[in-house]
Amino acid sequence: MRLSRLPAGGGRLAAAALVQSLGIGMFMASSMAFFTRQVGLSANQVGAGLAGAGAVALAVSLLGGELADRYGARRVLAGLYTARAACCVTYAFVTSFWQFLGVTLLAIAVDRSAPPVLQALVAGSVPDQRHRTRVLAVINVVRNVGLGAGALAAGAALVSDTLLAYRLTLGTIGLAFLGGAALVLRVTVEKRPAPRAKPAWTLPRPRYLALTALNFLLMFFDALLLVAMPVWVLEHTDAPRVTVSVLFTLNTVLVVVLQIPVSRFADGLRRTSRLMACAGAVLAVAGLCFAAAGGADGRAAVGWLGAAVVALSLGEVMANSAGWELSIALAPPEARGRYLAVFNLGLSAERVLGPIVVTGLLLTAGTAGWLAAAAVFLLAGLGGERVALAAGSRDTAPAEA
Repeated sequence: MRLSRLPAGGGRLAAAALVQSLGIGMFMASSMAFFTRQVGLSANQVGAGLAGAGAVALAVSLLGGELADRYGARRVLAGLYTARAACCVTYAFVTSFWQFLGVTLLAIAVDRSAPPVLQALVAGSVPDQRHRTRVLAVINVVRNVGLGAGALAAGAALVSDTLLAYRLTLGTIGLAFLGGAALVLRVTVEKRPAPRAKPAWTLPRPRYLALTALNFLLMFFDALLLVAMPVWVLEHTDAPRVTVSVLFTLNTVLVVVLQIPVSRFADGLRRTSRLMACAGAVLAVAGLCFAAAGGADGRAAVGWLGAAVVALSLGEVMANSAGWELSIALAPPEARGRYLAVFNLGLSAERVLGPIVVTGLLLTAGTAGWLAAAAVFLLAGLGGERVALAAGSRDTAPAEA
């Protein structure tokens, strides 16, 4: 994977994603220890603050897309990265729960606002559809690599476990976000459409909203992997405990290896819509494999779990590629940021509702829960294909590849 092979704007955006994901990885690995051991917060306070701020930030995140339409995605994204840098520096001087909550609300709101703005910037700087989807795939891959590398780099602060070490780490994270902002500002964008004559905010077209809802269901692969899978392995199968770690590693490797090749299938409305249907079918297979693991013994359980995570990982990269391309292609250029913000609101909502749904419904129902999840994935993928084709032919009629 060479960033130099991407279009100029795409290469800089991928480099920016790598730099700022290094910072996110460092923060994810070190922040809990900093807040509990240096600031003096309890783990429950940190968890409650993150959950509350995340819920409030859902509505705030729509603002990023609106600002991108009005002022340009490049400037808005650079501003969001700069705000994240300011939050990191401010965290270093937090001394109470309420200070932590205020900074966290801003940090999560900025974090949730950034993805649709990034997509809008990719669409504006890489007009060729085939290159656009590949750039988004590369960004996803380098982000995963950066998160892992950043987590390893945070080890120095964790070993030292001093206030100075954590503050230096937070300062480094802030510099990573500033570096990402500087790279974003160097991206060349095509001329933006004229501002909308009607300034009032209105909902996207009904078919686009339907596609957003169906994609929201497909995105539950995230909650299945992060929440349902470890609980299922540890409490409902005969697989060894270490299987959980192995399965997480397997998923990470597969996503890094498969995301770019699979993105090539998101080419034109029909192929991309079909890819969404295939994603639902493959995720349904993952659900069936998880269900089978619950009734298997020893090595057979490990085999079913491995097959489930392979299918889940393939479904993940397929759903990602289809969602990226369809959300951009079916959005009017003059309101692209607003449409993408609504589409990504489904992803943010899944992060909040996913753990609740899988623990309260899927895992409680056992095998029947996995079978129901498989059915939902299959229907969401097939429904997404039909809705995307209808939206493309009647609303925007994008050119076929």
